[in-house]
Amino acid sequence: MCTHDARPLTFETMLSDPLIRMVMDSDGVTLDELVAVLEVAREAIVAREAVAVSLAAGRQAGAAGRRCG
Repeated sequence: MCTHDARPLTFETMLSDPLIRMVMDSDGVTLDELVAVLEVAREAIVAREAVAVSLAAGRQAGAAGRRCG
Protein backbone atom coordinates (compact mmCIF):
# COMPACT_ATOMS: atom_id res chain seq x y z
CA MET A 1 0.00 0.00 0.00
CA CYS A 2 1.36 3.37 -0.97
CA THR A 3 1.98 5.62 2.02
CA HIS A 4 1.53 8.68 -0.18
CA ASP A 5 -2.07 7.83 -1.01
CA ALA A 6 -4.48 10.53 0.19
CA ARG A 7 -7.36 8.08 0.75
CA PRO A 8 -8.29 7.37 4.36
CA LEU A 9 -7.30 3.93 5.63
CA THR A 10 -10.51 1.93 5.78
CA PHE A 11 -11.28 -1.72 5.14
CA GLU A 12 -12.63 -0.73 1.75
CA THR A 13 -9.44 1.07 0.74
CA MET A 14 -7.26 -1.73 2.10
CA LEU A 15 -9.24 -4.38 0.27
CA SER A 16 -9.04 -2.43 -2.97
CA ASP A 17 -5.24 -2.41 -2.79
CA PRO A 18 -3.74 -4.83 -5.34
CA LEU A 19 -0.97 -5.95 -2.96
CA ILE A 20 -3.46 -6.85 -0.24
CA ARG A 21 -5.50 -8.81 -2.77
CA MET A 22 -2.37 -10.64 -3.97
CA VAL A 23 -1.51 -11.65 -0.39
CA MET A 24 -5.08 -12.82 0.18
CA ASP A 25 -4.94 -14.84 -3.04
CA SER A 26 -1.57 -16.29 -2.06
CA ASP A 27 -2.94 -17.28 1.36
CA GLY A 28 -6.12 -18.69 -0.14
CA VAL A 29 -8.31 -16.22 1.75
CA THR A 30 -11.52 -15.10 0.08
CA LEU A 31 -13.20 -11.78 0.65
CA ASP A 32 -16.18 -13.56 2.24
CA GLU A 33 -13.88 -15.40 4.68
CA LEU A 34 -12.11 -12.18 5.66
CA VAL A 35 -15.40 -10.35 6.14
CA ALA A 36 -16.64 -13.21 8.36
CA VAL A 37 -13.53 -13.01 10.55
CA LEU A 38 -13.83 -9.23 10.81
CA GLU A 39 -17.49 -9.56 11.79
CA VAL A 40 -16.62 -12.01 14.59
CA ALA A 41 -13.90 -9.62 15.78
CA ARG A 42 -16.34 -6.69 15.68
CA GLU A 43 -18.90 -8.63 17.73
CA ALA A 44 -16.22 -9.56 20.29
CA ILE A 45 -15.15 -5.92 20.63
CA VAL A 46 -18.74 -4.73 21.04
CA ALA A 47 -19.35 -7.39 23.72
CA ARG A 48 -16.12 -6.51 25.54
CA GLU A 49 -17.01 -2.81 25.51
CA ALA A 50 -20.50 -3.57 26.86
CA VAL A 51 -18.98 -5.52 29.76
CA ALA A 52 -16.54 -2.69 30.48
CA VAL A 53 -19.35 -0.12 30.53
CA SER A 54 -21.44 -2.36 32.79
CA LEU A 55 -18.56 -2.87 35.21
CA ALA A 56 -17.78 0.86 35.27
CA ALA A 57 -21.43 1.66 35.99
CA GLY A 58 -21.42 -0.87 38.83
CA ARG A 59 -18.31 0.68 40.34
CA GLN A 60 -19.82 4.16 40.13
CA ALA A 61 -23.05 2.99 41.77
CA GLY A 62 -21.06 1.29 44.53
CA ALA A 63 -18.95 4.36 45.13
CA ALA A 64 -22.03 6.59 45.27
CA GLY A 65 -23.64 4.29 47.83
CA ARG A 66 -20.56 4.39 50.08
CA ARG A 67 -20.57 8.20 50.10
CA CYS A 68 -24.16 8.34 51.27
CA GLY A 69 -23.71 5.93 54.12
